[in-house]
Order: sequence, then structure tokens, then C-alpha cells
Amino acid sequence: MGAVRRSGVVLAAALLLTGAALLVSALRAAGGDLALRGPRLAPVVVSAAWVVIAALYLLRQLRAPDEPREPAGLRAPAGVAACLAGFAVALEYAGFILSAAVFVVAVARVLGSRHPLRDAIVAVVLPTVVYLAFTRLLDIFLPAGVLPL
Repeated sequence: MGAVRRSGVVLAAALLLTGAALLVSALRAAGGDLALRGPRLAPVVVSAAWVVIAALYLLRQLRAPDEPREPAGLRAPAGVAACLAGFAVALEYAGFILSAAVFVVAVARVLGSRHPLRDAIVAVVLPTVVYLAFTRLLDIFLPAGVLPL
């Protein structure tokens, strides 16, 4: 097993273990209430999704043949960090939906997406669905900003 593949397996295993610990913690914080309503649901759903994604990533790392990869640079992580900082600042003024829409498009560009129509559709649909789910179903406040939702 090559060094690149081995590091991918180690990272995937670490993500899986961290996600499992967070899921256990979220379930304990819910106090054994299996109904999980309101704000208690979000940490359980997010950590469960983390575990599933990490497990799939681990399986992919174990099945992938050793192949040479380009060394990771700092451009993409720095760009995503800058977008995240911009999102945090804009969130208070523009609200969740607009800030998240701009964030999604900006991060897609930073990560090399060349599909502006798809990026725009995702940037409109995803933040709107997340906003409505959190505010209407989970009773969790997200700033509305300039949109009267």
C-alpha cells in the first residue's frame, strides 16, 4: 500500500471514529429521547450523516488502486477559508439564504467547478431548503436578512 493510499485510509478511519464519537455524544445529549424533536435533532442528523459519508470514504480508499495524485496545494483550502469568512460576515447583514447562495457559488469556483448553471441551481435550492427545514421544522433561528421568509 503506497504512502498516499495509506494516508487516505488513516484520514478516513479518523473521520469515521470522530463521527461515531460525535454521534454517541449527540444521542446522549438528547437524553435517550428517541423522538428527537426541535434543536436536538440537528446534531444527531449531522453526525449520522458524517458517519455514513466517512464510512463510504473509507471504503473508497480501501478499494481505490494506488494511483499517483497531484500534491495538495494551499490554494483551495485558503480559498474555501476566505469564502467561509465572507459567509460569516455576510450572514448577519444579508441573511442565511443569500449568504449561503453566494458561498456555494464561490466555493464551487474555488474548487474548480466549470458548471455555472448547476452551481446556481444548487446555490438557490440548497440554502432555501436548509433555511425552511431549520426554521419551520426544527424551530432553529437562522437570520432571514433581506428576504422576508
